[in-house]
Amino acid sequence: MPERIKVIVNEDRCYLCGGCAGVCPTLAIEVHSSGWEFLQDKCISCRICISACPVGALSAESLEVSE
Repeated sequence: MPERIKVIVNEDRCYLCGGCAGVCPTLAIEVHSSGWEFLQDKCISCRICISACPVGALSAESLEVSE
């Protein structure tokens, strides 16, 4: 089973450009003028958003898998 991740935003670096939300294939990221929202239930752990961020504001945190 592929690793499941949670995407973390460094709010000091993020300027809410929306680049991450624009490339997310499952619309798991929403960017509003008031901030950034990550929707874990929609995330497929593809990490495309992390690669797309022009300022490196996103990182991944591994989620524990309970069996």
